Amino acid sequence: MPDDTEVVERERRFFNTQGRLYVRLRLAIWRAIGEFNRNDEIFRLFDPRGKRVLLYGCGPANDARRYVEAGAARVEGIDISEAEIARAARRARAEGFAHRVDFRAGDAHVTGYPDDCFDLIVGLAILHHLDVPRALAELRRILRPGGRAVFLEPLAANPLLRLGRRLTPAARTPDEHPLTEQDWFLCARAFPRFSHREVELTSIPLMPLNLLLPRAWQRPLARKIRALDDRILERRPGLRKYARTTFLILE
Repeated sequence: MPDDTEVVERERRFFNTQGRLYVRLRLAIWRAIGEFNRNDEIFRLFDPRGKRVLLYGCGPANDARRYVEAGAARVEGIDISEAEIARAARRARAEGFAHRVDFRAGDAHVTGYPDDCFDLIVGLAILHHLDVPRALAELRRILRPGGRAVFLEPLAANPLLRLGRRLTPAARTPDEHPLTEQDWFLCARAFPRFSHREVELTSIPLMPLNLLLPRAWQRPLARKIRALDDRILERRPGLRKYARTTFLILE
């Protein structure tokens, strides 16, 4: 079994290079998700105003400006890929907010930040690339008392998504692992006020339609499916593990 150092190095190489097939597959996947995508709902789960914010596993930090404009006191980001950090820094310079942000390349398991230094930590699809217990321990260390960490992560259980992942191995890293119920238990053990919410369930078998439908047609369908999913997942909590996405709130 590979040790943690080997896994981290593989992740670094993968995201520093990002081959053409990976990029094409990821674009196709995002087209298929289309208007069913509910990732933006993560911004309902926190208020960055006046806070020192860490974008954990920030990649090119596409949303950094959004935090700055929302009034964050300081925005910082860490990512394993030097190439992604360079993209994030270029974007910040080009858009005129480089003086409000700081990005660094590093291992999310061992960030090097001081204890209790962030009011808010946000991650989009990062924990499933990490050793979850080690990452949770590091998050506890660098999150200030009374602070909040919020993550959006893919879930493992849905059989259609599992089939899709099996058919497109080049669309992901060899070591990533979508989350399971066990990861919810790990979160609850590390953060006593942990809660989670799931989205995107009945949309999963409908995603191929988005490869054919224009955006204008996708939107009304997505609105109806969103309402249906919310009702189902509220009334049938046993189905939550089969959703595409989980929002994690760590306090």
